[in-house]
Amino acid sequence: MQNHLSQDAPLGISLRPARFLSNNKPFIVVWLALFISIAGIGMVSPLLPVFAQDMGASGIWLGLAFSGFAFSQVPLMPVAGRLSDRFGKKLFIWLGLLIYAIAAVGYVWSPGYQELVLFRVFSGVGAAMVIPTAFAYIGELAPPGQEGRYMGLFTIAFLAGFGIGPVLGGTVHDSFGMDAAFASMGVLATAGLLIVLLFLPASRPSSRAMQSNKPASSFSSMLRDETMRGLITFQLVFGLSYGSVLAFLGIFMTTVMGASVAHVGIVLSARSIQNGMLAYPFGWLADRVSRVVLVNIGMIAMSTGIFFIPWTRDFAMLLGLFMVMATFESVALPAAEAITVEKGRSLGMGSVMGVFNMAMSLGMIVGSVIGGLIQGSIGIGWVFRFAAVLGLVGVVVFNVFMRRAGAGLGSSEALTASELGV
Repeated sequence: MQNHLSQDAPLGISLRPARFLSNNKPFIVVWLALFISIAGIGMVSPLLPVFAQDMGASGIWLGLAFSGFAFSQVPLMPVAGRLSDRFGKKLFIWLGLLIYAIAAVGYVWSPGYQELVLFRVFSGVGAAMVIPTAFAYIGELAPPGQEGRYMGLFTIAFLAGFGIGPVLGGTVHDSFGMDAAFASMGVLATAGLLIVLLFLPASRPSSRAMQSNKPASSFSSMLRDETMRGLITFQLVFGLSYGSVLAFLGIFMTTVMGASVAHVGIVLSARSIQNGMLAYPFGWLADRVSRVVLVNIGMIAMSTGIFFIPWTRDFAMLLGLFMVMATFESVALPAAEAITVEKGRSLGMGSVMGVFNMAMSLGMIVGSVIGGLIQGSIGIGWVFRFAAVLGLVGVVVFNVFMRRAGAGLGSSEALTASELGV
């Protein structure tokens, strides 16, 4: 078979990230833009409910201070992704970062908690523009057969942002106050905005890998596509599991295990670090073996790990369990994202990425709400058991859709080592 990637050699195909990035300046720019946006979210998200409470908020207003961001993000992600296919992705990335900067100013200005929540909702609009559009831009950069490594390396921006943001926000807050934390978010957003405006090409680079991209498809046609149904199922279930664990792990560790808040932070940080280290290698693997199989392995192992959380009774055991779970998360995510890129070439990259990311955000919201109901009625242990069982059900549904799509358990773009020239 002829090596059809040889004409795209400037994009780089080495397993080593440094060589991979050496001729991918657009990739670096979009990576930085996503990292900055996620770090900004992470800086202020844990602080906003505390600040709102100090301003007199209670009840639903406290909840909105944290989740108002997601309520605007979820419905707008598919819309922003679809419009980016039509009007250009650079426009939506820098507009989203501009909204972040404006929201940061709004946080500082807010005279009351109602205004604070309003700007929290407004910042979700920025996220809805940046996140799916950035993923779509990278999807268009990825040549056929290299989707896994591109998306695996790009996912590190998410993980690094979520890992660094809360630490940075807490440090700035403790040293200089709440307004300084908000101002830092604004500075980061402005820096990202300038990087995008100055260095990101307005149109996607020319490449044979991108000539197959088609205009955005309608949402109804995407929902009729069996592969998209499988991907949406994966993201919904993954988001629900992730949201349940994220929302209730701290309560479980401090009340059941008697661990400290610092121990909670260590577990979550270790999970992010492990994900970051393994995302690219497993993305590379997803370009060589069955992506559907990798998604199955990852989902089954993650769900099994979540099921056993209630039986852990000491910090070391729980930390080890989360490290194992993080490994299998890294197996599943790049593979699923690589399949998504393939669908984006036929259905519209921005549209597909908008729906894909919306599904996870929606799952996280539903997971935290359902988890709260379960915790209040039958106990916190059942939050994790419910998430685990639903994850296993999601594996079955995912495979039903993929088999209907004709994907079976094979990789649609997996190439041999000799074909990739590595």
